[in-house]
Amino acid sequence: MSLKSKTLFTIGEFAKMAGVTLRTLRYYDKIGLLKPSLYNNIGHRLYSKEDFGKLQKILTLKFIGLSLNDISNIMKYDMNQKDLKNSLEIQKDIMENKIDHIQTIIHAITEAINMLNNSNTLDWNKFIKIMNLINTDKKWMQQYKNASNLRARIRIHELYSTNKEGWMNWFFDQLNLSDNISILELGCGDASLWCKNYSKISENWSITLTDFSSGMLEDAKKNLGKRKNRFKFKIVDAQNITFDNASFDVVIANNMLYHVNHIEKAFSEIKRVLKDGGYFFASTAGENHMKEMREIVSKFNWDNLTTQSWNLTKNFQLENGLDMVSKWFKKVKLKRYKDNLFVTDAMPLIDYIFSMPGNTKKFFTEKDIIELKKSLQKKIKTSGGIYITKDTGFFQGRK
Repeated sequence: MSLKSKTLFTIGEFAKMAGVTLRTLRYYDKIGLLKPSLYNNIGHRLYSKEDFGKLQKILTLKFIGLSLNDISNIMKYDMNQKDLKNSLEIQKDIMENKIDHIQTIIHAITEAINMLNNSNTLDWNKFIKIMNLINTDKKWMQQYKNASNLRARIRIHELYSTNKEGWMNWFFDQLNLSDNISILELGCGDASLWCKNYSKISENWSITLTDFSSGMLEDAKKNLGKRKNRFKFKIVDAQNITFDNASFDVVIANNMLYHVNHIEKAFSEIKRVLKDGGYFFASTAGENHMKEMREIVSKFNWDNLTTQSWNLTKNFQLENGLDMVSKWFKKVKLKRYKDNLFVTDAMPLIDYIFSMPGNTKKFFTEKDIIELKKSLQKKIKTSGGIYITKDTGFFQGRK
């Protein structure tokens, strides 16, 4: 039976095509995990084409290791079911993390087998290592949330930024890097700066990517794929940079210095590892960045909805950064990136709001989410869209 030939399917047809049992579908209906799109006049369940997408998501999340209760919480508040591509991308990210974890466990088991083959004795620490790896299995619910949150924050800019050049492309071009130089990036994250500009990289550059998080470095390697061999990677704390004095011609800190606890120490370390005449580039946001988003949140005055995390950049912003950088480097200048958002759909806005630390949908009823959605839809209908200020830029200084 072709999906194109029908718009609704009986429970038997749906189960057969999806490869699940009738019992499973009835149970998912009972617990509210997957309700049929319709019931016919005698009470029989009828499923739509969109229900295949919902079921696929449920089965994938179940395979990853989430409980039905966790999956129910995700599905309950996922009001953007039509965005199948975004959902599949998130699922793919988590599946790849799951594969990496399984491969680590397999490697530990293989080590134990090889030890038994070679000496017929086993270091019981190997068994403990295996158990620890299994018992400290990734918290897949948190992994899913992290991946969803990151994608929500990226997606709103990709969809609705008025400057289509994109921050990473613009920032890279502003660096105006010369040939035969050594480059250090602090807090490289998933290496987006280099992935998006790979064709512009000179073969004569020596590039070292660092991050405080080993997980982020793994994401960077995965994001670069086969191109990762072009780079060096190292776990580094910006407050204690483990490289010799005068090691680099350029140091880049792209939207990361506001995370540092002791920023003066970081500046001192950056200056130390820069060569004389070397350049330092530090990007950040301004105090008005996404201010309309904060106003939207504040309007609802809900106890469990906060804008506190959006104030994180106060430690190092466009407004206070010039004086801070100028204490350590000379000829410091600020350059702003001209951009804003004009959002014409409520759901990416809602996804962005709940992607911020401290905001989670589990504290809100479905009625609350619908109220938020209707309010935003009304504003969009009245004005044609919601304007949101973006204020980002970077400081350039020289040693």
